[in-house]
This record gives sequence, C-alpha cells and structure tokens, in this order.
Amino acid sequence: MITMLVLTPMAVEVVSAITSTSRCPDAAGVRIAAAQTSPVGVNLSAELVVSPFDGDQILAQRGARVYLDPTAAQFLDDKMLTAELDAEGTPRFRLYVG
Repeated sequence: MITMLVLTPMAVEVVSAITSTSRCPDAAGVRIAAAQTSPVGVNLSAELVVSPFDGDQILAQRGARVYLDPTAAQFLDDKMLTAELDAEGTPRFRLYVG
C-alpha cells in the first residue's frame, strides 16, 4: 500500500492562493524539503518554487501543487498537512499524524 502526505481542504486553498498570483508560472508550487536530518527527526523547510526539482514527489489537488524532496516525502508519508493565513496574510502550515 502506498501512503503519502494528505492535504486538507484548507491546505489546498492556501497553497492555491500562494501560487495563483500573476507572477507565478503555471507549474509553481510549494516545495517541502528536509533542511536537516538527525536521529531524532527531520527539520523541514517550505518555499515557493517555479517548478519541481528532479526527484520530487508531486502532489496536485484542485490546482494546488506541493512538491516533496525524497527525504521529506519519506518522512511525511503518513502525515496530514493543514494551513491557515494569519492576520497579515502569511501562511502557517501544520503537520498532523494521519
């Protein structure tokens, strides 16, 4: 059975909002990558990118694109990503065990 990161409807909405500006190309998405790994876990980073990197896992839902580097994809395969926009419009992402 293949498992992977699940995006909540709110995460789809926030990612779509981030990538729907006129400055973003059609393939733009939020890329989640392992910034640092250790025996106790993985520190992840998220950034807006114009397209996936070689080897990235691609998640696409209703126009929202999330790209996962191989290490992040392995770590996130049983998690759920949700998001919200704060009062200033800055996205905040949270992970939950699925």
